[in-house]
Amino acid sequence: MVLAALPWTMRYSSETRMYLLVVVEVLAGVLLLERVRRDASRVAVAALGLVAGLLLLTHYWSLFLLAAVGLVHLPGLVRRSAPHVRVVVALVLGGVLFLPWAPTFLFQAAHTGAPWADPLTVSEFFRTPRYWGGGSLDARTVLACLLVPLAAWAVLRRPVARLTGGIALLTLFIAWATVYVGGGAYTGRYTAVAVPLVCLTVALGALALPGRWTPSVALCLLIVLGTAFGVPAAGQPRVSSAGIVHAFQAAGGAPGDLMAYCPDQLGPPVWRLLDRGVEQVVYPTFGDPRRVDWVDYTARQAAADPEQFASELAARAGSRPVFVLAATEYRTFEGQCERLLAGLRAERGMPLVLFGDIGTTGQILYRFAPTQ
Repeated sequence: MVLAALPWTMRYSSETRMYLLVVVEVLAGVLLLERVRRDASRVAVAALGLVAGLLLLTHYWSLFLLAAVGLVHLPGLVRRSAPHVRVVVALVLGGVLFLPWAPTFLFQAAHTGAPWADPLTVSEFFRTPRYWGGGSLDARTVLACLLVPLAAWAVLRRPVARLTGGIALLTLFIAWATVYVGGGAYTGRYTAVAVPLVCLTVALGALALPGRWTPSVALCLLIVLGTAFGVPAAGQPRVSSAGIVHAFQAAGGAPGDLMAYCPDQLGPPVWRLLDRGVEQVVYPTFGDPRRVDWVDYTARQAAADPEQFASELAARAGSRPVFVLAATEYRTFEGQCERLLAGLRAERGMPLVLFGDIGTTGQILYRFAPTQ
């Protein structure tokens, strides 16, 4: 009930991404972990290893979760406690399942990462509970102030909560420390590896409250607030490109025209809706807008020349108009899209603004007139 009413769950269950699959795999892992700790069945050990491997293949933050599980069971492994040895064996089996993907993982670790992410601060770790709320900052803060005390109460009152809550907290700390030291992204959606453990711990905390009706009141309060905050937030559009496509068509845009995207990250959602006959390119590579190439992304932007791109874009368009969809808030593109637009103004004069508002950091669609 806590998991279903969490605004975080509502948000990511409505997107075609892997985060709810991670939640399901973690919950399966929790059940199998308890089974392995109680039962010497080889089938249970193999099943836990399979789930561990699937987690690693679903999202890389599972590395932090499995590291936390291993660290929690390390003292028992040193003492050769049979339940702890079985858990570690299952983790090793999961690592074996991941091995065929390891070369790709190492390449991505060396050449991709998250160039779009802001630098991580120390305070971000303590703001993590707000990730699981929905809507305004006040709404997220209210939910965080309910979730954290209930989880802490569970850890004090329920031994099993010390395991689930401890693994969740250790997972988040390992993730935060790794990103803080080595770079990368620390965002709310990546906490999918810990969210089900947190919800389980919170639920245990609510059920451990004293009194006959207090647990029910606490659960009802979580569900009512979570639903009230989560449903409106989950219903908001993530990326709305229909207005951009409509503005393009209303301005006479048609198959054969040229559309450029700066940065390239704007390309995929518009490409899906725009007529395939429109020639579409991305800055700075003139590449395909269907996907973003994250390989050596920051280095590629640093080596780019916006003015040269503008000149080549104008030459490629010839007697056709040039449409440019630009935004200025993206990291690693600081000032480049503005220079590209300035280069096109020098080539073709002042453009018409078809979508968006000048002076904002949002997406703006420009139309540069064809050469006479």
